[in-house]
Amino acid sequence: MICCKRRIWGCFSLLAVVLLLVPAVFAGGYLWAGREVFAAYAAKALASGVFVAGRTPESIAAQELAVLPCLKYEVDRENRSVTAWIFGSSRRTAVYREGLGAALAQDGDVEALQRQARPELVLDRESAAQQPWPMGDAPSGKPRPPGVDEAALAEAVDGLFGPPSRFLKRHTRAVIVVYDDEIVAERYAAGFEANQRFLGWSMTKSFLHALYGIAVRQGRLRVADTVPFWQGPGDPRAAVTLDMLLRMSSGLDYNEFDFLPPTALTTMIFLKPGAGDYAATLPLGHPPDTTWAYASPGTNILSKVLRHHYGDDAYYALPYQELFGKIGMRSAVLEADASGTFVGSSLMYATARDYARFGLLYQHDGVWQGERILPEGWVEYGRTPTPTAAGGHYGAHWWLISRGERKKAADAGHPLPEDIFFASGFEGQFIVVIPSRKLVIVRLSLDLKAGSPLNMIHAILAAFPETPA
Repeated sequence: MICCKRRIWGCFSLLAVVLLLVPAVFAGGYLWAGREVFAAYAAKALASGVFVAGRTPESIAAQELAVLPCLKYEVDRENRSVTAWIFGSSRRTAVYREGLGAALAQDGDVEALQRQARPELVLDRESAAQQPWPMGDAPSGKPRPPGVDEAALAEAVDGLFGPPSRFLKRHTRAVIVVYDDEIVAERYAAGFEANQRFLGWSMTKSFLHALYGIAVRQGRLRVADTVPFWQGPGDPRAAVTLDMLLRMSSGLDYNEFDFLPPTALTTMIFLKPGAGDYAATLPLGHPPDTTWAYASPGTNILSKVLRHHYGDDAYYALPYQELFGKIGMRSAVLEADASGTFVGSSLMYATARDYARFGLLYQHDGVWQGERILPEGWVEYGRTPTPTAAGGHYGAHWWLISRGERKKAADAGHPLPEDIFFASGFEGQFIVVIPSRKLVIVRLSLDLKAGSPLNMIHAILAAFPETPA
């Protein structure tokens, strides 16, 4: 009997060891398979975080890179570069170039990247302190808009900064609420402040929508145009239009949510010198405009097309002279890859206030203080549901509230405004625009489980009148 008990407990002990080891082995295998990607990601995150966002490498290693065991890195402040590696990986170096942000050096050629610097693109940030909001950061001098339920607004913002728990991860770094063109709430987590640049991740896609609007206004492009480098004899991609790429209905053979490294997404962003060049090699998986699938490569193809049509000098100047400079987004940095093309899918930095300014541009139908930046109808185009997106949740490089979410909210007695649309980025980055309520909401965070901004929208909407004055 004692022998039998020993066998049973021995089996339980073995099972416990196996259950403990399997996740560790899986995680170790995952890290090993993706070691080159993770080393590149670490170098890039550190270089951008230190030289673009002005953070300490220690804070980045402890937060964004906390999941990478055995991470080693070296920060070279003289050459404005970072080299990183993890167990078994090669050493990857990312280099900061003034005007173009940080990029990963290919084959260790740091000098080639340094020669790409375009300091003439950098906008004067110091003048913002003297100009009133929204063009600058000085107080507007206008009275606070009436009708705000201050207690409800404070509660909603507090809820976004609540301490993380086992079930709710709320690592919010910045929140801004703009109502009737005035900032009515602004808050930052410890270690972050108003002049700090934040990574927008896929919110960058909505900025590509704006750049395409400017190109259309200038007569450089039409959304019905096709991709110039897919026009070879017999290329089935020849029928793909810029509109299909903006609406994510191009039919590219690609899965954004394949998480086994190296994925097509991480290969494009971290292992290839040109994200758009790599994206342009992808074949079709479906006939064009017959299905919807979220696809970052499409945005990088769009960025490559812009460069093709404008030429380098005009291409680099486009966002800074025709968008950022026009609306006071002095902090904005669109990062280019090693090939020199903006990574329109993912890599942009700006302050929370500058993201709010962008939301205001869209709230006002593309007009900024009387000047039309985006062509008439362009904002409406961005927020019009894509027919192939069955849930009605996507427009043209802008997200929408799905029909299912709208019905659920209405059934619960909390109907949502019909005109909500939002930019969304990895780890909980949001710019929410609600023109009928005169609202822009910005949330910036490090939140892997952010999901939909719907709860945030509901909480903040409750603080404002249904019919603004």
